[in-house]
Amino acid sequence: MTAQNRPPHAPLIRLARLGLLMGAGLPTAAAAQTYATGYSAGWWSQLGLTNAIEVAATGGSGITIGLVDTGVVATQADVTGRVSTASACAARSFTCPRGYTDDNGHGTATAAIAAGAVTSTGAGMAGVAPKATILSEKALNVSGSGTDTDVANGIIKAADAGAKVINLSLTYLPTNTIVTAVNYAAAKGAVLVFAGGNSATALNGGANSTGLSAAALTHLAFAGSVSGANKLSSFSNTPGAGYAVAGTTRVSYASLWLMAPGESIVAPGIQYGANALAYWSGTSMAAPMVSGAVALLEATWPVLYRNGTATAVLFASATDMGAKGVDNTYGNGLMNLTAAFKPLGALSVVGANGKSLPVTGLTGSLITGGALGALGGIGAQLASYTAFDGYQRNFTVNLSGLIAKQPVSASSITAALPAPTVTTSSTKFADGGNLMLAYTDGPGLDAIGRLQPLARPLAPRDGYAGHDGWALAYSQGGLTLAAGQGFPASASFAQALWGNGTPVADAAGTLGVSTALTGLAQGGGFAALGTDLDGWVGRALGGARLALSWSGTPGADALSRRDLAGGDWNPWRGPVLTGGGMDRQADAVAAGLNWTLRPGLTASLTASLLDERDGLLGSRYRGGGVLGLGDHNDTVSLGLATAVTLWRGGSLMLDASLARTGAADSAHGVVSGIGPLLARSYGLALAQRDAVTEGDSLTAVWRRPLRVVAGTATLLMTGVDEQGYATTAPTRVSLRPDGAETDMALSYAAPVATGRWGQTLSVNGSLELRQDAGNIRGLTDQVARVGLNFRF
Repeated sequence: MTAQNRPPHAPLIRLARLGLLMGAGLPTAAAAQTYATGYSAGWWSQLGLTNAIEVAATGGSGITIGLVDTGVVATQADVTGRVSTASACAARSFTCPRGYTDDNGHGTATAAIAAGAVTSTGAGMAGVAPKATILSEKALNVSGSGTDTDVANGIIKAADAGAKVINLSLTYLPTNTIVTAVNYAAAKGAVLVFAGGNSATALNGGANSTGLSAAALTHLAFAGSVSGANKLSSFSNTPGAGYAVAGTTRVSYASLWLMAPGESIVAPGIQYGANALAYWSGTSMAAPMVSGAVALLEATWPVLYRNGTATAVLFASATDMGAKGVDNTYGNGLMNLTAAFKPLGALSVVGANGKSLPVTGLTGSLITGGALGALGGIGAQLASYTAFDGYQRNFTVNLSGLIAKQPVSASSITAALPAPTVTTSSTKFADGGNLMLAYTDGPGLDAIGRLQPLARPLAPRDGYAGHDGWALAYSQGGLTLAAGQGFPASASFAQALWGNGTPVADAAGTLGVSTALTGLAQGGGFAALGTDLDGWVGRALGGARLALSWSGTPGADALSRRDLAGGDWNPWRGPVLTGGGMDRQADAVAAGLNWTLRPGLTASLTASLLDERDGLLGSRYRGGGVLGLGDHNDTVSLGLATAVTLWRGGSLMLDASLARTGAADSAHGVVSGIGPLLARSYGLALAQRDAVTEGDSLTAVWRRPLRVVAGTATLLMTGVDEQGYATTAPTRVSLRPDGAETDMALSYAAPVATGRWGQTLSVNGSLELRQDAGNIRGLTDQVARVGLNFRF
């Protein structure tokens, strides 16, 4: 049995063009990462092969392509300098007086198509992998024929010499000798590419081939030919309905079949001169294009060689031709290297637990909080991150879009003087007690404690938290009780600590410094208690108050349940705890002690604890997602404030706090741990009662809000080793923001009308300026707010 290599037509030589072909040279730019195509530009374009792909694949450098053929002329201009010294004569049925040197022309042509390169002395054509190493195993004689023993020995010798791809531009005859050699080479990891044949019939006459190994089924490819117009060549075989069988497993020839250009391909024609070029046609020309493509893929991604999936990538990325899907005429379709060099399947990243996490979207995974700024350090690392496709190929992707910034106008400076319309009912009792019920349906804080922009469209029942907002407060003598939902919790705690309705309480609530952690857990339920201390403690401190507070930020599920409940507003419905259980995003508890140092001078000490699930200092992220800063974070803070009376109705408050977040590990995502972190906040407020008219208040604020000043996150940066295995290296990234927010605000509230039965209508407004808003350098936010308060 002989295996013959016979192009269907004699090479179409156009001698009138021979001088032009020989005179083409290599552009100077080729030395600067430019791969010249020369007369190969047409079929490069058909295959989607670009200079960018060649640069990414380094032209197939480091890959050896074995060619079992008629040999190669090592001095030919397109292959010179890259033919392996391990090349040899593999023939058994004939002798090779000149070793592996080609005396037919076919072998040199296929070698150049697979791995040729335009040189300064060449004739101007280039192969698919112009920097791959060519290994020639001469197994066909001067007439292009040889026995199956010759071909099998060539396959074995090529595999033993380290060829990762073996090109066989000859007819596939599945004899026992050939099948054994194919199995041997496949076991060593080599991909074998056979020409589909030039008899315009089905491969192997439509018969199945048996005896192949399971490895062989994943390392085989067959090439059919198309014209320059991507039409099936008249001479090309088709895959037909046959199968390649390995034990009980069988795969169709069609699923192993690719189409590539095979008509009038310019390649060396050594029979017409040492560096002459000729036009060649046949599936023999299509096969080395597939072999070169395998070389490019394996040079770029060694994992494909290790896993034996280079051909699978080519099959999956091929452009469909003919009937939809794999068919018996075109197989998988036309090879498409542009698609082959793009991710196939879902991208994933390696998480902290070593498992793959799918990257299902590139935005909205983490919403930054003000204390952390824009997380620029993490964003810079994520902008060039390694992800893996369905074939474990590494791609550099920009994941910085996983970080979404909060709108800069989403946090009001004057949290105690919000813009929405507030309706207030107040009742005084004979014993001196006072009960107040407040309700709002205007814009306010959303589900994670941020103030919604006024321009945002709202549902009729939206309140401070995007839902019904209400607050119930009772005061009598030195006792203050407050509870509610949706209102800023820090304001109620300030009233409980400094005394209900006092100017310094308003100033403390406006600053929100000592209560910074409380401000990060609001939008849901809250409760506050304040009382004067009697007995020896109060006397020792010259008069003192104790305040306690709790507040929570509801989880998305809790908010949804309240929305679905519908119905009219009911203030007795209670905080989120009564709805669906303990499903909040954050909880904060605070305790404060206020005492009088001397008349007109008062101080307070506040301790707070913030417990966040899937959040860090106000940042929120998807639990179990790609990007998170710890599953559970606890932060403690100490705040110290001093208030001094300057003149009648005027007071000045100085407030500062320091917060520490404990270290936390993450079992998933690309951040393996954070902290510990240190954050600080400080500011001052000047408040004046009866500034313009009786009952009004004027407040000026200067503040540096909560900002991380020290701390890091450990980010897992992923790469691959020489064999394509994923490797991760922990990289510490600073969490200190690049900007330092400075807030300035002027707010005013005054009664404008009084009803017959004691109803009052008040207006409140503020002008606010934030520099480095959200702790983002260069970002400025200017806001004007106006609201109404109706008391009856």
